[in-house]
Amino acid sequence: MLNPLLGQIPAASEQPDSIGLPTDVEAAPTPTPSLFTPVVPGMQRRGAAPTPRSPVFLPPDIPAPAIQATPTTTDVIPSDATLLAQPTPVPFHPATRVYSQPTSSSQPTSLPATQVSPQPASRMPSQPVSPSPSRSARVVTSEPQQTAVSQAQISSWVTQATERQDANLATKAGWAYFNRGEFSSAGMWFNQALEWNPSLGEAGYGLAFSKFREGDLSSAEAIVNFRGDSYPKMRVLKGDISSRRAVEAYETKNYARSRDLMLTAAQARPLSRNEQTVLAWDYYYTKDYPKASELFEKLYRSSPSENTAQGLYASLAKSGNYEKAETIGSTVKGPMKKMYGTSEARRYFKAGLYVAAAGAGGAKIYRVLENYTSPSLALGFLYSSKTGTDGEGRLNTGVVPILSGRIYPANKMMLTAQISRITLNSGSLADYSVVGKYPKPVTTTVNGVTTTSAPAQKYSYSPTTSLNNLWDFSVRFEYQDWISWYTTFGITPSGGPLNPKPIGNFGLIYRDEKGYVQGELYSKAVKDSILSYVGNRDPYTGEEWGGVTESGGQLSIFRSVAPHWTIFLNGSYGYLAGTNVKTNTHLSATAALAYEFNVKNFEYITVGVAASYETYDNNQNHFTYGHGGYFSPEYLAQALLQTQFLTEEGKKWIAAGTIGIGVQGNNQAASPYFPLDPDGRNYDSESSSTAIGLIAAQGAYLISPHWLVGGQLGYAVTADYNEGSVGLFVRYFFEPRYGLLRTDLGLDRP
Repeated sequence: MLNPLLGQIPAASEQPDSIGLPTDVEAAPTPTPSLFTPVVPGMQRRGAAPTPRSPVFLPPDIPAPAIQATPTTTDVIPSDATLLAQPTPVPFHPATRVYSQPTSSSQPTSLPATQVSPQPASRMPSQPVSPSPSRSARVVTSEPQQTAVSQAQISSWVTQATERQDANLATKAGWAYFNRGEFSSAGMWFNQALEWNPSLGEAGYGLAFSKFREGDLSSAEAIVNFRGDSYPKMRVLKGDISSRRAVEAYETKNYARSRDLMLTAAQARPLSRNEQTVLAWDYYYTKDYPKASELFEKLYRSSPSENTAQGLYASLAKSGNYEKAETIGSTVKGPMKKMYGTSEARRYFKAGLYVAAAGAGGAKIYRVLENYTSPSLALGFLYSSKTGTDGEGRLNTGVVPILSGRIYPANKMMLTAQISRITLNSGSLADYSVVGKYPKPVTTTVNGVTTTSAPAQKYSYSPTTSLNNLWDFSVRFEYQDWISWYTTFGITPSGGPLNPKPIGNFGLIYRDEKGYVQGELYSKAVKDSILSYVGNRDPYTGEEWGGVTESGGQLSIFRSVAPHWTIFLNGSYGYLAGTNVKTNTHLSATAALAYEFNVKNFEYITVGVAASYETYDNNQNHFTYGHGGYFSPEYLAQALLQTQFLTEEGKKWIAAGTIGIGVQGNNQAASPYFPLDPDGRNYDSESSSTAIGLIAAQGAYLISPHWLVGGQLGYAVTADYNEGSVGLFVRYFFEPRYGLLRTDLGLDRP
């Protein structure tokens, strides 16, 4: 058989991608997938799981949240000094961190900019002003109505304060200027009040608040730290300062510092919604995804928004909790549902799960998915030629026609069926060939002379060396998602010497952001010769034997281990049995390491190394009765250097190829002529060390929206024989297609 290291070029469906990841769900999986699994979006082995190139969300993929630093800052005027209505909030512009002056229909848009110093008593009005009812309030995003205060009134307070050196009146003047937005003048009067009464906590608070509104955070923070216990509202202002610094740190992408400062602000006062949003993004960018998702969920449930929906989905995706994202999207009315659907379709597409991507609405994002799940029919042929001894190991196989169809009966579900007519030809069987129940030579002794007669030259029955009307069929079901399953039912070819046998497989695939784990149970025909494939007739007795199938299981693991680097591990165990054939066991293991290059107009180009080892319990590589006629070495060790490529998807044409070279060591054990009934005659053991290699390519072209033409060719030099193949097919799409994906390469053959 063709060793897994040197199998034909992986079909588009056989290509793999972490994170990444990368699936042809349209072709049955081979028991041993091709060795190399590059970490690129959409790369997927037949029946295997993909690994995306990168996680769905990375920090550069997510725009910074729209930050309004202080729309709900607690700006409170002391109740015993509030002579005006609550202050007008000063809008904050995050881009420049500049506080603009508010405007009001009830007062001029600008006031004298001169900074008012304490005035001599002679210049101040003597009439005192009664205080207004006390009011304190939390600033909200809407601008409150403001009551205008004349300059004459303020001058009166200033005059009285100066004459009396009254710290309380100076504080009132400070708040008056503060409410006008003249924070520098306000600060001067708060400072004057502190000179007259250093213990007046309200003046200290006003001074710190004025510095805060001027944008002088250092001065404001110094005052708060020095006088923090002198006035209750200092604690709230301390939270405002920490919040402002947190926003500045966020804007410079210092997310850890931003997080710590925002948590400090939370200790001083409750955080506003916008501040909580900044904190949630801080958690996200510092990779604390559980806390990020918890906070985003709280914000989203209280008031669904695009920003919180994006953050919630991103953090849940990073944690791999897609079920929760789907649950929230379907139960909470808001943008999450649409975002989840769009993001999920993108994830599926990047993973090569095109059926699932189409079912998730991917056609709205990727035009190549438009009508992807519409039915199609394909017609083609495949011809292969394997070297070997005429009438025995040589085998020419023609599959004409191959008729296959695809339908998609439910979301994420695909059904493929195919039927093929097969011809087999092994060439003419030479006289005296050691096949079937090859007779034992007759030895006689006459007058001391011993003679040995050769076996009969003429066969009693015609051995089977060609078959022209064999038929096989298979049906494959596949459900495609992050946990996928697939199953295939089929038969070995009918119309041969032996009755057909059921074959098929069942597999499960678990995917995550960095790779996949695939387990499979299988039963397959061994196609090394007419004898192993469909059986043969003993030319001496007419008895039938052969028709070997291998049944067993395999486990494959693919992981992204570093940027551009991937590993692939595969192990399998099989039990081989046939009609009147000695049973056998088969153990194999493969390990591969590959590096992916990013090249323009290619989905991937990879270079990798691989090593494999396989062994059989006994040698069945012969054609006498009881042998199976299939390659079954005592051991086969191979090492291979291989490169693969796939051109860019979504265009009207697509191509894939592989080239590999390597070496192998092969040992075939000695074996009796008749394993089921030894008569003392044995085949000798054989061993060799040779070079191995392969070259293969596939391609497809969309000649019109409804018609595709494709083909493949390849040649492999293996341990025991050489094999070449060529194929051609056309496919008709019942609805128009506008581009090709890797799953459009090749025919649906199990």
